[in-house]
Amino acid sequence: MEQQASVKRLFLFGSILAAVGAVLGVFLGINGNTGGWLLCVFIALIWGAAALFLRMTKADRP
Repeated sequence: MEQQASVKRLFLFGSILAAVGAVLGVFLGINGNTGGWLLCVFIALIWGAAALFLRMTKADRP
């Protein structure tokens, strides 16, 4: 149980950091920096992979 709570906290922290990074990426993209849009794509891919991994591992637990 404690481990599940820890994973939830870490995922929440990662989600907050991903949101901050996405906002930064959009800001950079609007200002004409192509790297800002790439940053948004990479953040979305990494966050999505983490969410999928957690969902798959949670389904395997009793």
